[in-house]
Amino acid sequence: MRIAGIVTAVVVSTAALHGQARADVSRALTAAKAGLPADAKVLVGVDFAAIQKTQLFATYYPKLHDKPDAAKVIDALKDGCKLDPVAIVQGLVVATAGDGEDGAMYVAVQGVDKTKLASCLQAAAKTDDKSAKVEVKNAGNITEVTKGGDTAFFGWVGKDVVVVPFHANDKSSLTKWMGGKGALAKSELGRTLAKVNTAATIWGAAAAAKEIQPGMTARGGYGTVSYAKGSVAADVHAMMESAAQASSMATSANQQLDEVKKGQLPPEFTALLKAVTIAADQDEVRIKANVAEKDLMGAIASAMAIFGGP
Repeated sequence: MRIAGIVTAVVVSTAALHGQARADVSRALTAAKAGLPADAKVLVGVDFAAIQKTQLFATYYPKLHDKPDAAKVIDALKDGCKLDPVAIVQGLVVATAGDGEDGAMYVAVQGVDKTKLASCLQAAAKTDDKSAKVEVKNAGNITEVTKGGDTAFFGWVGKDVVVVPFHANDKSSLTKWMGGKGALAKSELGRTLAKVNTAATIWGAAAAAKEIQPGMTARGGYGTVSYAKGSVAADVHAMMESAAQASSMATSANQQLDEVKKGQLPPEFTALLKAVTIAADQDEVRIKANVAEKDLMGAIASAMAIFGGP
């Protein structure tokens, strides 16, 4: 496994060192707001503590062991770092550019410093080859990990937020996603983010324009997904170019939803579709749904049976 993949897995999973700690997405978000470049277009936050309480997590996380690469990372963390990835509870924020190919993860950690993380990385990187030479160097707020001819980089914001770029072997990419100097606040994404409830289990904001059909363009969107007492509530907004477009889009979407409901669907999908409402709200199209987690689980299981899956 390439050192970049090991760095990503270990950094994200290191949050498990204090498995009973309260999740804290706010620290990761604060770091992202400070470092994001002006061309960031998508931002997503995840509260792992809340997700771990769901049946979805309990059912599908263990299936990662069926995937050889994922199993290798999990075993490396357990054996080399004495970490249990299931206990990950710290905050995570993911940011990407418009094409989704470039971006970074901001991970809030607790009880971990550069020295502890370096030791874990060295142990994990040697899982495949015990004789491999692994070097870890810290230079200011950037940590460099080298194994053979492969080098990966990740950064630190303060002492407790780790930044992992999508292109971990590219130092300039890391520098870009840490060096925005507050550019987010002046961007369209920053203005969209201000509308989001970042205390939700999962939240997101996007400022990338997309033509849905001729004469109808979404200029961005935002939304949340919350888990509570066995229920999943989604609230998603598509930001259109005008109120007229929003009204037209909502009408069209409702017509399509009605047509789908008339089709031959498994009962699990019928329950989900009945919970969906679509309406125009000034220049936005708002999609809401509140469903029981058991119904969502049933729909996922049915989809996997039809289309194949883990």
